[in-house]
Amino acid sequence: MDKIAHAKELVAEAIKKYPNVAVACSFGKDSMVTVDIARKVSPDIPIFAVMTRHKPRETFEYLVEMDKKMALNTLVYMVADEVPAILKENNIQVKLLPTAGFNKAMEQYSEQIYLTNPDECCKLLKVDPTRAAVENMDAWIAGLRNTEGRIRENYEEVEHKGGLVKYNPILTFTEEEIFGYLKDNNIKLHPWYEMEFPDGKKYRSLGCAPCTKPIFPDEPERVGRWQETSKCGGECGIHTQILKASKAKFI
Repeated sequence: MDKIAHAKELVAEAIKKYPNVAVACSFGKDSMVTVDIARKVSPDIPIFAVMTRHKPRETFEYLVEMDKKMALNTLVYMVADEVPAILKENNIQVKLLPTAGFNKAMEQYSEQIYLTNPDECCKLLKVDPTRAAVENMDAWIAGLRNTEGRIRENYEEVEHKGGLVKYNPILTFTEEEIFGYLKDNNIKLHPWYEMEFPDGKKYRSLGCAPCTKPIFPDEPERVGRWQETSKCGGECGIHTQILKASKAKFI
């Protein structure tokens, strides 16, 4: 309860200090806790999401379901030529971003760019779109936790990077506390979290479908991300790179 109260205080501080602030939501477990906490502080705080062509269909379905159930009015940013049918049919707001840069990269690295150059794939489909999303913001609120992986251990609750402030209100929450919050607040889980495989593995950190694998309960949460690549267990770049040093550029 102390962590939840503190998280609410951080959200309230962000809203008070910065006129243009929004919550990023990937529709994973940590994002859903962050969104719910933020909405309890300010029911109208904007919510945005960055989706990619490689996200599981279940993520799009879950986005639609939770957007309606929680009245999120989510604004989706996506590098795509057209709005995915499931989002269009359900009146989800989508800002399409040009695809030329990604198409060129696929020609260079192959259509399986997520395997041959996962850093470039993440940059083009996730980091650059996030830059576009925060372009006119003073601050944004994210669902980052420092207990999720070794790279995240030294993050702070409030970060100042390149003219943009990022708040991490659930930074010190554990995985157990995240699931506990979702259960206590009757927030439905993304269906991939409820899948269990014969060997005991489960999905614990969700990203794009080709880059997300189930792992054992005693492994670090992010071990299932980008397996069999040099990026295994790492970061897409949204939390490690400066997002507002210059305007996002799409070619």
